[in-house]
Amino acid sequence: MAIEDIFRALEEQADAEVSEILRVAQVQADAMVQEATDEAARITEARVAAAEESVRIKSAKAVNAARLQVRRDLAAVRDEAVDRVFAEAAGKLAALRGTDEYEPVFAKLLSEATAGAEGSCEVQVAPDDADLAQKIVATMGLEGSVSPTLETIGGVVVAYEDGRIVRRNTFESRLDKVRGLAQAKVAGVLSR
Repeated sequence: MAIEDIFRALEEQADAEVSEILRVAQVQADAMVQEATDEAARITEARVAAAEESVRIKSAKAVNAARLQVRRDLAAVRDEAVDRVFAEAAGKLAALRGTDEYEPVFAKLLSEATAGAEGSCEVQVAPDDADLAQKIVATMGLEGSVSPTLETIGGVVVAYEDGRIVRRNTFESRLDKVRGLAQAKVAGVLSR
């Protein structure tokens, strides 16, 4: 065998080894590319899922904040409407003083405030109602005094036992009792 044949055989062997090394390297490179592609897909999927969750949370917060603001606005409108109605009612009741209708209403308020109570009492009234109160207290035969010291648009406060028992029967106290019920009913209607 000639030296040329030896070189050719060595060259063919080297070419075969290089081909095998390149083939193994290509397989390894393909595996690395596939692994990197898979890892990139997992990372992308995780980031997309995290972004979707973040958007879902933010949108839920925004919707809840909007709902809360609507409830607040609705409550403000409700309260304003109720306030307006009760202010108008108070104005109409205040205008009742001095009319022919006021005396029987005042007498009824005083009668309710003294019902079932015994003994001497102090009937507190607005200064404008002092004469009317004196007249009705005398007509009813009540024991006690009339004190024109009350700030009210109408009605009475009756105190028994040196102020330990107090019965309020004024237009304002009546409106206050009804106000809570009215606000609850209006809220029920508006929340439907």
